[in-house]
Amino acid sequence: MVVCIDELGPMTAVAHPGPQLVRPHPGEGWPAERARQNLEYQPRTTQGYVFGALQPATGATLAVTYERRNIANFVDFLEQVEAWIPDDVPQIYAVLDNLRTHSAYDVLLFNLTQPRWEFVFQPKRALYLNLIEPWWKTLKSLALKGRRFDTWPGVTSNRG
Repeated sequence: MVVCIDELGPMTAVAHPGPQLVRPHPGEGWPAERARQNLEYQPRTTQGYVFGALQPATGATLAVTYERRNIANFVDFLEQVEAWIPDDVPQIYAVLDNLRTHSAYDVLLFNLTQPRWEFVFQPKRALYLNLIEPWWKTLKSLALKGRRFDTWPGVTSNRG
């Protein structure tokens, strides 16, 4: 089984503008009014990261949020993916990018303790080879566009 693994982030709790209604002027022959977007200043501090796994054959996904992107959180996510995949699957090929945390010693120790796992690192500058990238784009356009999150718990909860 192939599992594509990646992180979406850093994420912040900010407004994601959605489609805006543009009204034409009431008079005939007048051009339509220009679309406007109210800008608000917010410091862009990182609130957290979303780790994700995708099974391309079935379309099943797993997403988990963490406050930081570090080796300990990545190993914890790999353990959650291990529990998520059925035990009857004999081999797991995890497609990863070349982020430094993906080849850390703790990750290699996880790989040694899980004999059915094999890490496949995609070539540098070949982001399009990891099939989770289109899923991230869909997630951002369907789940985040047009919604406002004032706090990080608002992003991580199901209600938003």
